[in-house]
Amino acid sequence: MSSTVCNISPSDQAKIQSILVEAGYGADLLVHDPRLFETAMLLVTMLLLAGGHSRSGLAAKLECRLGLAGKHRQPSGSRLGRYAIQGLPLELQRPAT
Repeated sequence: MSSTVCNISPSDQAKIQSILVEAGYGADLLVHDPRLFETAMLLVTMLLLAGGHSRSGLAAKLECRLGLAGKHRQPSGSRLGRYAIQGLPLELQRPAT
């Protein structure tokens, strides 16, 4: 059984880190949600190893697949699906005119 070892250069490591930080996947996210941080880091690393060397292209693919992290990110357990089925509660409805 053989294994494949991929060496990532220090410049590529810095590129990955800066892309993650700019998209909101920095040290704060690593502390609060390590699983999401690791997913983002793995995605960007895999895209880079697959031949994606454009910084803007990698950032765009990260945002497309996982969205922005931090205050702009919507929680996965959003109640919007429930409201689509049941309708808005009375306190959230606008009065009819």
